Amino acid sequence: MNTIYSFEQWDIDLLVDYIQKVHHRGIREKGPKVLNKLIAVAEIHKADAPNLLKVTDHFRNSLYDLDVHCSKEDNILYLYVLEMYEAYAQGHTVPPFHCGSVQSPINAMMADHDEEISRHNRIADLTNNYTAPDSSDDYYVEAMQLLREFRQALDEHVAIENKVLFPMAVKLETMVLR
Repeated sequence: MNTIYSFEQWDIDLLVDYIQKVHHRGIREKGPKVLNKLIAVAEIHKADAPNLLKVTDHFRNSLYDLDVHCSKEDNILYLYVLEMYEAYAQGHTVPPFHCGSVQSPINAMMADHDEEISRHNRIADLTNNYTAPDSSDDYYVEAMQLLREFRQALDEHVAIENKVLFPMAVKLETMVLR
């Protein structure tokens, strides 16, 4: 997790905003650029680096699944979290989440996180931990660097949500339920 910030000290609405603007936007904007670079490098190196085709497929599937995941967070979970935060700030209560407890969608999001981390672990294995072979061209090296940076951002995203935001949301729910 990013050590510059002490995310545990942030208000929940700021955490949601940070995750949406830095991580969700980053996935949606940077992810396709990484994928395009991977596609090009896999095509150039299909004879000498056949694993890049597998990496490209894994990454393409990851982008699709992450987009769905981020949409569920943005359009369902975060809306309720922000509603709870606003209610707490104003001394109000909120009705229970439509599927029972906020823990239910949190469990689903954490399962998604686990799947994506596993997928990106496979990508790391297939790329020798994002390392281009010694004789690689700059394009290959750049693709591995972009993959490494994407993974680092994904790890921060997952850590902020799993270790900070989600526990805050569960605690907040206990304070604002009717």
